[in-house]
Amino acid sequence: MQTFYLSVSILTRKLVALLLLSCPTWAQTDTLIPSLNAVKTLEFSIPTSAAFDLLGVTPAQVTKPGNIRDFKVDWSFQSWRLKPNIAIQAQPIWELLYNRPSLQKYQNASKLMKLLSTLDVSGGTIEDEDLMRRLAIAAKITLFRSHDPLDEPDLVRGATEQFFEQRQEILQNLKLTNDTLQQMPKTATYFEARMKLIEQVQVIEGQLAALEKAQKERLAQLTTTYLKEHWNASFLEVAVGRSYTYQNESLDSLLLQQDGVSVWLNGCVGMGRKWLLTAVARYTEINTPLRRPTREYFGGLNLRYGSPKFNFFVEILNRDRINLFNFQNITIAYGGDWRFSKNVMLSYGIRTHYSHDFTFKQLVPVASIACMMR
Repeated sequence: MQTFYLSVSILTRKLVALLLLSCPTWAQTDTLIPSLNAVKTLEFSIPTSAAFDLLGVTPAQVTKPGNIRDFKVDWSFQSWRLKPNIAIQAQPIWELLYNRPSLQKYQNASKLMKLLSTLDVSGGTIEDEDLMRRLAIAAKITLFRSHDPLDEPDLVRGATEQFFEQRQEILQNLKLTNDTLQQMPKTATYFEARMKLIEQVQVIEGQLAALEKAQKERLAQLTTTYLKEHWNASFLEVAVGRSYTYQNESLDSLLLQQDGVSVWLNGCVGMGRKWLLTAVARYTEINTPLRRPTREYFGGLNLRYGSPKFNFFVEILNRDRINLFNFQNITIAYGGDWRFSKNVMLSYGIRTHYSHDFTFKQLVPVASIACMMR
């Protein structure tokens, strides 16, 4: 009788295996469709919010362009005093339409929708050195980017397809072993055989867990290598914003006055693997109460050297109300970025201000912390 049950069990196992081999589509109907998506937390850098850029409280005033795909908080402090300089940044179209577990909807979107998904809005408030409280709201959009880390299905295609092939083999083996275990009588005669099958099931489940862990590590390595190779990707952005001064004369009153409207163009070009050249040009119409509106032209160049984890910069910029090339108010700044985790970046800089005859006038240290809200 024991021999009969064993023969039936072996015969059933062979038939199941034959059916799976002859009809491979049946075996794949219960599995997930292979996803060729990279990790969603893929940014070349953590860019400064446009609101802080407009208010001029960033360590590098010629800021590095870039996209975030989540909410972000910036905290900036200038000079020797800690101040409540806070900005919040988000990308609403991305959040509403494309922030999904799978990136396939975004990758299949039109070029126009991919462009609109980069729309970035931010708002921030500061207290400057004259104890003047200022508020800014701004929006920016990316017109061009040489690389989009969320639209690179080939980045993980080979690794993902290999993973699903190996995973399918393990799942088939696990199914056959479980079927054999279920068909075996639960009697004392088959106790030892059942225990061996249970141990075999545990071994296969361990293989599956190890394969999934190795896949995560492999994808992480691929994305890390991708970021190192393209951290200085070329970008072109356009932004517009408004700034205000405000006073809280009492707990239930707010005196808000617009003091400027700005539009600016910000772009960068990578050079090799470690260099990045960034430029900015901004036009501002300044509105002062009881005075005629004036204008200001702002432009500068920034040169960075480093990697996605840390880099250093030197920049030169000028601002003037008539001609940007008068060089009446020159600023030279030095500093860098340190991204000490995926979600947090520390930026620091020292600004030196000079007059038209290059006479040193002022030294201002600036630092900021950017934190992704994940």
